[in-house]
Amino acid sequence: MRQIMIAGDVGGTKTLLRSVDGNGATLYEARYDSTAYAAFEDLVSEFMTHVDGTVDAACFAVAGPVFGGRAQVTNVGWKLEESALQRASGIGRVSLINDFYAVALGVPLLGEEDLVPLHTGTRDRTAPIGILGAGTGLGEAIVTWANGTHHVIATEGGHADFAPQDEEQTRLFLHLHERYGHVSWERVVSGMGLQNIFAFLSGDELDPAQIAQRAADGDPLAARALAMFIDLYGAEAGNMALRVLARGGVYLAGGIAAKNIASFTDGRFVEAFLRKGRFRPLLETIPVDLIVNEEVGLIGAVEGARRTMNDER
Repeated sequence: MRQIMIAGDVGGTKTLLRSVDGNGATLYEARYDSTAYAAFEDLVSEFMTHVDGTVDAACFAVAGPVFGGRAQVTNVGWKLEESALQRASGIGRVSLINDFYAVALGVPLLGEEDLVPLHTGTRDRTAPIGILGAGTGLGEAIVTWANGTHHVIATEGGHADFAPQDEEQTRLFLHLHERYGHVSWERVVSGMGLQNIFAFLSGDELDPAQIAQRAADGDPLAARALAMFIDLYGAEAGNMALRVLARGGVYLAGGIAAKNIASFTDGRFVEAFLRKGRFRPLLETIPVDLIVNEEVGLIGAVEGARRTMNDER
């Protein structure tokens, strides 16, 4: 009998669902407007009408924290629970995972076409991997290798203390400390972080896309803000590499890097990554790649569904 699994990337704006067979081949895929459904169960029910056969397992990656098999998608007010989804859908097994956890599951499955190399290094495929994703917030995760498979270690490293590297960054820290009290890396390396940096330099509030566009158009303050952002991103990526000895590589996820590839490939990011004093030679051995496949989270959710079906969670 053919095995069928469902994987989902679930967000407050849009939800992408994919059914696959036991070999991971796509059977059906659809994108939904999340706001059009009162409950996530309704969306899943509609998707199930396109699935021919019994679904053995499903894994849904959720934009929000997952505790005890429960999650909430704040923007649409959905409350998700593994056991309730299982009963309502008739799916054999259901698991919920955080969306950045899904990204981390997907990273070891990416191919060369999914990546833009920033620094070559020498990859050890059994060594730890560090993953950073600057988007709305700053996600950080670690992937390790043991017993023939990759294992994800979730972290909240993005909320660790920001450490300025020079006088200008020190003034940025003091500016943000006055505003927020605690200043984390997420306050400077995320969409919010780029806004904070631009506001510090200019006194104006702009959204990240506007700042990036102004920088591309030659606006000096926007270009300076983006340059500082990239310096900070590179510095924290170097910190991650040192924390976990990421000889398996450091990967950048999240929309900001993928939408500003030219700004990440001009050498500034890598120089900030390597700028660790006497540990520069060590960092020179660690590869750094930028993820350009927007479906890395869904790829991870497919892997999560496979592990759910085989009870490998």
